[in-house]
Amino acid sequence: MILACIAGADPVSAQDDTLEPFAIQLPIPRAALLDPDADEAAAAEATVSGADAVIFNPALAAIGRASAASGAHLRARAPIPVDIIRNGFAARQDTMSAAQDRSVGFKLGKDVFSLSTTLSAPASAGATRDAQISWRLAQPISSGRGFIWGLATGGGSSLYGNPEHTGEALIGYRHELIPHLTLTSQLAMAGNYVFAPGDGLHSALTPEMKLSVDLAKLADLPWQTSFDLALARKLPLVASDFETQGRAMLSFKYKLR
Repeated sequence: MILACIAGADPVSAQDDTLEPFAIQLPIPRAALLDPDADEAAAAEATVSGADAVIFNPALAAIGRASAASGAHLRARAPIPVDIIRNGFAARQDTMSAAQDRSVGFKLGKDVFSLSTTLSAPASAGATRDAQISWRLAQPISSGRGFIWGLATGGGSSLYGNPEHTGEALIGYRHELIPHLTLTSQLAMAGNYVFAPGDGLHSALTPEMKLSVDLAKLADLPWQTSFDLALARKLPLVASDFETQGRAMLSFKYKLR
């Protein structure tokens, strides 16, 4: 009986040898079986169509890594500049120094739109500390030569003060006298309106002349360096005073890479 069973099993074994081997299907995405660092450039160039083809595309991981390495997501959303406001704090102060109004805060934005908040402590005896918030929306003045113009509006309010609204307009002309020496003549009109009884509109007209020297190009320096010399005269229009302004500024700018 045992020999008969063994002999009867031989035809079955011979028949099984002729069948195709059974392939086990594992539920593993094809992308997980590929080398993530192999031929990423060719995989990123592959194009697929259809929602399912995009989701299960083996090159999807390579496309994401290529986009992250290019820095396109950083260029699409530029960082918001933040400046610290710190006024009235002398570098060296003793008992003989005059008391100054102090204010601290921060400012978000720079050219087109800015929002700032400050905490101030007046130096006069009995004055109350105050908190202020202000905003400004402007069309920046172009840096090129020729006709220049600019507009700005803004406002602010504080806890113990009166809210106000401001506006500015500027026109002028910038001319290069000699290489690296620029003369700018401009006329600015500025005003503010204080929302308080007995107060109101204040405005003035200010002509200004400014001389600028680009020292970086003149002396072939590795950083941006300029010297500005300006003189202005404030002419009152409504509820303002005469004022003469003069300033000189030497600036350095170096960009780390």
